[in-house]
Amino acid sequence: MKNISKTKYKKLEKQCIETIIENSIIFEDEIFIFTEISPSLFYQAKLDASVAITDAIEINRAKLKRDLRLKWFDSTNATLNAALYKLVCSNEERRSLSAAGSVKQQSANDICTQEEFLKSLKEMGEDLENADRLD
Repeated sequence: MKNISKTKYKKLEKQCIETIIENSIIFEDEIFIFTEISPSLFYQAKLDASVAITDAIEINRAKLKRDLRLKWFDSTNATLNAALYKLVCSNEERRSLSAAGSVKQQSANDICTQEEFLKSLKEMGEDLENADRLD
């Protein structure tokens, strides 16, 4: 593979950054969709190591995360509110939430249907009868 000139590198980098900004790109491989830059040229030019390109993508990600958090903040959806809370809570609160989830899961597993309950009663009765016969 031959190296590309600094002028061509700067031109490609500028094109990538403009595309990232215009299309709110958050993944590097999306650049190939919106430009005529092929993946092979991108990596041959070492544009994947460009701090400017990486920064532009990270800025878009940060903006997207901020927008989502604002939507979650204004939402009345309990799932979104819980997700936002988990993002902003302290480590102690997060541990408490996790422990509460474990207790809830455990108690859900302890609940059985009426059919299962009656079956277990029948089995206990049979065990008692069998125990009486052995004596």
